[in-house]
Amino acid sequence: MSKHGELTAEIGKNLKFDGYDVYYDHGTSGDNVGKIVSWFGEKYRRKAELSQLDIAVVQQSSERYISALIEIEETNHKPKTLLGDVFATLLGEHFKFQGKHDLKVGVWTTLILMGKGNGSTADKVRIEFLKTNVNKLRSSQAKENMSVGEVVIELFKNKSELEENLNKQIELACNRAKQVLAG
Repeated sequence: MSKHGELTAEIGKNLKFDGYDVYYDHGTSGDNVGKIVSWFGEKYRRKAELSQLDIAVVQQSSERYISALIEIEETNHKPKTLLGDVFATLLGEHFKFQGKHDLKVGVWTTLILMGKGNGSTADKVRIEFLKTNVNKLRSSQAKENMSVGEVVIELFKNKSELEENLNKQIELACNRAKQVLAG
C-alpha cells in the first residue's frame, strides 16, 4: 500500500500538455507543487478554505484560466466522499495555488473526480446518478465556483486505467476550454 497522495503526486508530475502548466499537491517542493484551494470570502486565510484539490491544469497565460480541476480518491468511491469533494469545491468563491496565485474558473473549466472502484454495474449506475444530480443542483446556484462548465465523475480499477482515463478527460477538458475561450 502506498502512502496517501503518492499515486496522485506521481500522476501530477507526469502530466504534460503543450500550452498548460500542471499544478499538483502531494509532491516534493517545486514551482508546480502546492495546495490548490477552493475558498470563500473577501480575503484568503486558512479559515476560509473549503477544499484542497489534487491537480489543476492551467493555461499558460497571465490570466491563469483553469481548464481542468482534478480530485483523485485513491482508496474509495463512496458517494459521501465524492459529493463532499464536489460540493466543497463548487461552494467556494475563489481558487488559490500555493496560497499566492489566483486561479480563474468558469464555463471553460471541467471538474474531474476519479474514484477507486471495481467498475461493477451498481457502481456505474450510482456514479451516473451522482453526475446527473450534481449538474442539476449546480445549475441552480450562483456561486463563482459553480460556474464550471462540466463535472465528470469516473471510477478506475488500477493505476494504468487511472492514467488512461485521466489523460483522456484532461485532453477533452483542454479542447473544450480552448473552444469556449475562443469565442
